[in-house]
Amino acid sequence: MSNKLSKRLELDYSNILVAIFELMLRAGIREKDLLPVCIKSLERAELRARKDQKEECGGLVAASLVLDAWHRDRRYLDTAGRPKPVRLVGPTPSVEALVRRQKVRRNAAAVARRLKAVQLVVPSRKKGLYKPASDVAVISASNPLVLQHAAQALSTLLSTVRQNMSGTGNPSPLIERFAEVPDLAREHVKAFQMFTQAQGRTFLRTVNDWLESRRAHATTRRVANGTVRAGIHTYAYIASKQRSGPSP
Repeated sequence: MSNKLSKRLELDYSNILVAIFELMLRAGIREKDLLPVCIKSLERAELRARKDQKEECGGLVAASLVLDAWHRDRRYLDTAGRPKPVRLVGPTPSVEALVRRQKVRRNAAAVARRLKAVQLVVPSRKKGLYKPASDVAVISASNPLVLQHAAQALSTLLSTVRQNMSGTGNPSPLIERFAEVPDLAREHVKAFQMFTQAQGRTFLRTVNDWLESRRAHATTRRVANGTVRAGIHTYAYIASKQRSGPSP
């Protein structure tokens, strides 16, 4: 793992740990009781940790922006409104040029190649040209991008919870809700997957349209200082029914 990547991941996961410890301390857990729990958790994590990690050069956020732009930018659409196949690297139109337009702070050509490596960008029927696998970034294989995504997702979730609990009297707290039943019949799991995929896609597209129409596209420092990172994260889950443990 490179020194640059190590420092970035160290910061991401440090923020997560700080947020978790803060919530636990606010809940009344004593500081001296945290250390044994942390040591045991670390030992369990070491047993499950993967031994090899490769350096990543583009995050899921960057990938999502690129794929979304490919479905919006008229220069990258055919007459039917479908994404046109383009070169992987090179001047506009290309995947590299799309990456550059998203103001990704990494080498644009390297990010384009990473999108190809994780199969978010796939070869088209036209030789030498590529097309998006989808308009959303979904990685099924184990990849360092997943680690980055998990770290950021946990960090932003805990940040939202902490902000909503800050007691500042904010009349419009950030949305943090969930819908759950404890006993969904297993026969409906597939239908649940399809239903939440469809509903989530519509919901995220609507939110994304709203956010995209309000982005500050100027590159001056004054404008950059007046911006914040904003978004929403939604996910579905299916878990085994929790069994009650013995009473302490």
